[in-house]
Amino acid sequence: MERMMRFAFSLVLVWACFATVVCAQQQEKKKGVQFSCMLWEGPLPQKIYYQDGEDYREVVPYTSQRSLPHWLKKSKEFRLFTMSQPEAKDGKEQEPVYSLVGQSKLLPGISPILFLLIPSQGEEGFKIRILALDDSLEGFPAGSFRFANFSAADLMVKFAGAVKKIPAREMTIMQSKIGKNGGMVPFLIGNEKGEKVFETRLFAQASGREIVFIGPPKKEGGLPSVRFLPQLLPQKLPPLPAR
Repeated sequence: MERMMRFAFSLVLVWACFATVVCAQQQEKKKGVQFSCMLWEGPLPQKIYYQDGEDYREVVPYTSQRSLPHWLKKSKEFRLFTMSQPEAKDGKEQEPVYSLVGQSKLLPGISPILFLLIPSQGEEGFKIRILALDDSLEGFPAGSFRFANFSAADLMVKFAGAVKKIPAREMTIMQSKIGKNGGMVPFLIGNEKGEKVFETRLFAQASGREIVFIGPPKKEGGLPSVRFLPQLLPQKLPPLPAR
């Protein structure tokens, strides 16, 4: 009985490894640009769709994590639309109408891309400002943190023993220098006068990465608004034990 259980367990492991390899091969065969989205604030007033050639596909963005991954195989830029369905005419259903609400150029040679969606409602109606970020492991490696200064002032960031100046509306990447088991890393924000305006500890791990968005205070004289977008990266399965 014990031998049968071990054999069954080995088959499960082998199948899991095989499925992982097949999935990886399928990903490699796909041509185009992979992307995901993050919503800066929500919820959205209606569904949104991205265009790939003549096709329109729904994308569901979240405020606290990346959306599911999608692919652009035909389009050379990222365009978002809302959709409306005209009333039937002479008993026949009409084609849906897609209205452009936002667009962004792709990052040359970069895949995947993370599109940050910033919705707004103004005189021109509902619009989405789109910010494209390099989300590849080469540009944003495991174990690192990306600090995005969305405020109107230059900031100083101290993280993992290093200090960097981040100009307004710019970003920088810093390594956590953490071991395999992960741990807490001190994180401080200072203003142009050298005064500490924010302090906390961030959990870092070698198998993950995180974006830290630093925005202006919600009220004058208050602390900067800070948001976090962590991501645990997929890991390779360990080799099968020797029999």
